[in-house]
Amino acid sequence: MFFINDNIKTFDGDGELRLTIMATLAQDESRKTSIRVKSGQQTSMDNGVFYGNGNILGYDRVGKDMVINPEQAKTVKMMFDMYLNGYGLQAIKYELEKQHRKTAMGKEKWFCSVISKTLQNTFYCGIITYHKQYTPDYLTQVKVPNHGEIEKTQTPGRHEPIISVEDFEKVQQMLNAKRRTMKNLNTWENKGVNPTKILWCKLMVCECGNHFVRRVWSRTDGITSFGYYCFTSSNLGTEKTRKNKGLSLKGICKTPMIPEWKLKMMAKLIFKNYIMDSKEILSIARMYLEKHINDKIDIEDNTEIIQGKEYEVEKVKRLINNYIEMRAEGDISKEVFREKTSELEERLARLENEIEELNKQEEERNADDGWELHFEDLKTTLDSYVDFGDDLDVPESIVEGFIEKIVVGQNSFDWYLRIKSSDKKVEEAQKLASFTINIEQAKEYLYKFSTRKRVHKWHDITVNLWF
Repeated sequence: MFFINDNIKTFDGDGELRLTIMATLAQDESRKTSIRVKSGQQTSMDNGVFYGNGNILGYDRVGKDMVINPEQAKTVKMMFDMYLNGYGLQAIKYELEKQHRKTAMGKEKWFCSVISKTLQNTFYCGIITYHKQYTPDYLTQVKVPNHGEIEKTQTPGRHEPIISVEDFEKVQQMLNAKRRTMKNLNTWENKGVNPTKILWCKLMVCECGNHFVRRVWSRTDGITSFGYYCFTSSNLGTEKTRKNKGLSLKGICKTPMIPEWKLKMMAKLIFKNYIMDSKEILSIARMYLEKHINDKIDIEDNTEIIQGKEYEVEKVKRLINNYIEMRAEGDISKEVFREKTSELEERLARLENEIEELNKQEEERNADDGWELHFEDLKTTLDSYVDFGDDLDVPESIVEGFIEKIVVGQNSFDWYLRIKSSDKKVEEAQKLASFTINIEQAKEYLYKFSTRKRVHKWHDITVNLWF
């Protein structure tokens, strides 16, 4: 490579050495700059200089100062007073929404995490805390949460406090008494969320787009049964809860909580009536998919066009190399070199994009859909299925192996059958079956397979099976 501005040629004897030395000097300069910047920031922190955009609930930024916003300050005081009086985060959230108190962003929807962070913010008692995040590597410049790796700096601010120091410390004691110690609290490298191991949480997706969380449904005779409800309901409250508290229902998910026995019943009916008969399901799948096996997009042969454009690409590359040699010898100026090569590089990029698109069309034209292989994959999976008997629930491993996802609505469930294929045509799902589960079927299932013998608030459920 030839670096024109620095006059370094990596194909010369000392080119690589000069390049390495310059890179090392540049990195060391970055290190020194980082030290100078951090030193200046620390001086500002010691003097109580406020960092950030100033969007803090309870304050307005006026120039360089933070001035109390009376209306928002009432919201902050309300949070601290309610928590000191024994209210939990969820109860505070509902009360804030009931009184139409707004967040720092001007919204009326509150979250427990936002309330928790507000209660832990030392800014409200007149103290500014720095180094809540830090940058461990000056080269990558990636900020990570500070869990004690570096010392935090606390300085009295120049702003007027909303909460007294005594009340703030009492709140922290109450929060700490409820806080659990996490194993990876002091290791930011282990941050992240472990994927759920609960089958139905992995498979189910609400029609609002969120996943489901598991909660205890009932405890009878020492046996615990579980139910599942949408994360939106878990976070914002269910429709019934918000109605009882007189809160707005805008943006609330109306999907009800689902007991686990309903999901097991649907799996039982689906596997017994549709998946157990592999010949039938293959014949139905073939009926839907054979309609599209011979569908081909009418694409003309672009071989000659591609060859012509590839020849043009080589020609442009030769022109660019000629200009590089002319610049290296001093035959043309830097301005002329940049003008000529920029036009050629734009032309080269355009040609390469056109060739890439034409190659994709050729692959699509010559591709073999391979539907027979798709059916063989499904048939092999079905043949390897082990009969679980009429008196047992479908094992979770079998459900996970056959079912890709379950989309849940208010009165319907869409079960998507898993197939090993990346073909775009399979993404256009074809419905295989649709049936309704009524109260009589529910009672029959509960009698055979469940310890819970009562149908709780039953309504007919439509189940759709998709391929």
